[in-house]
Amino acid sequence: EELGLKEVGKCGFILVAGGLGERLGYGDIKIGLPTELATGTTYIQFYIETILAFQSRYAEPGKKLPLCIMTSGDTNAKTVALLSANNYFGMDKDQITIVQQGQGVPALYDNDAHIALDTEDLYDIQMKPHGHGDIHALLHSNGVAKAWQAKGMKWTVFFQDTNGLAFHTLALSLGVSSKMGLIMNSITCPRKAKQAIGAITKLTKGDQQKTMNVEYNQLDPLLRATVSPEGDVNDESGFSPYPGNINQLVFNLDSYVSILERTKGVMPEFVNPKYADAEKTIFKKPTRLECMMQDFPTVLQGAETEKVGFTSLASELCFSPVKNATADGVALQAKGTHPGVAASGETDQSSSVARILRSIGCQVEEGSKVTFNGITVTSGPDCVLKPSFAACATEFKKKFPNPSAVKISGRSSLVLSGQGL
Repeated sequence: EELGLKEVGKCGFILVAGGLGERLGYGDIKIGLPTELATGTTYIQFYIETILAFQSRYAEPGKKLPLCIMTSGDTNAKTVALLSANNYFGMDKDQITIVQQGQGVPALYDNDAHIALDTEDLYDIQMKPHGHGDIHALLHSNGVAKAWQAKGMKWTVFFQDTNGLAFHTLALSLGVSSKMGLIMNSITCPRKAKQAIGAITKLTKGDQQKTMNVEYNQLDPLLRATVSPEGDVNDESGFSPYPGNINQLVFNLDSYVSILERTKGVMPEFVNPKYADAEKTIFKKPTRLECMMQDFPTVLQGAETEKVGFTSLASELCFSPVKNATADGVALQAKGTHPGVAASGETDQSSSVARILRSIGCQVEEGSKVTFNGITVTSGPDCVLKPSFAACATEFKKKFPNPSAVKISGRSSLVLSGQGL
């Protein structure tokens, strides 16, 4: 982290925010959701406040850290309106660039790739999103990456729209990238075998090796066909040997720009249909060609492939997505899987702060377990340390010079804001 804090002031930030909250049962853009209820801070506000905190403490005087937001046709107007109505949450308007995905790609309804017609207009084609892999092409075609390079930025940081733990470990991850000279560094967390998130692997073909993501539905059959007849299974640690990709990526900007010039940022496409029959001939619903931003290693060549790595961290400190409706979260939690709902996202934010405070010697009790609408969470304490106060473990230590004197009960709420505290 000490190494990384020297790099935080040289980052451009990329927020992938092309999705609505329909899967959550929420009809608006996900970045407008509150991260927690103690202050009501929205995700986009929290992200911008964190970037501004890094800028004020670690960037050269007068240097602004840029933010690029990828939107879609569904989210663009609402994203612009939210930023404008809130005066860009304290960020200068010229720091923010918005790039918009296209209208999508034709949906396919069978294995022969017949194009699906719109259900409401049979003279129109049904369209579906192309996936967040479009971000690389958009950064190239809009000249964003190259402009950041010209302004002296050294790193690009990609992050998702509703992960309130996204920046706790950024400095640490930047330190790894800097020390190891990585072109691309994927932030990962331990995953259970067959857990439904992509896995970081090292693929070998002849004398070539690539460290890259393999999607969870492809990993088990790939392992069975190659190095592990039993497929994806937990080892003695209780986790799969293949850590989970959380789509938080750190790129060396000079290398990234060079590779974009060669590839135009085009990522490989794939289809992932859900079948209605055991013979896999009938789709449950039309599918699409899609691409993913984490597939960037597929376009690397030669020595570039040797500079791809990952940083594995406990999910309690870096990953708590809010992506599921409550009913779906209840079913997941019953299986022992993280529910990924708003309640768990809020609880995990406070719990991660409490965990860091305990690690530096503060006395932080744990609240009792409570259940709301079928979702069980820890009820407290509500620990909200705004980025203006502290944003990483090193800063926590400086802010609490006498940690043993700090005691927070399990039913307390603590909100700290302001650099002067």
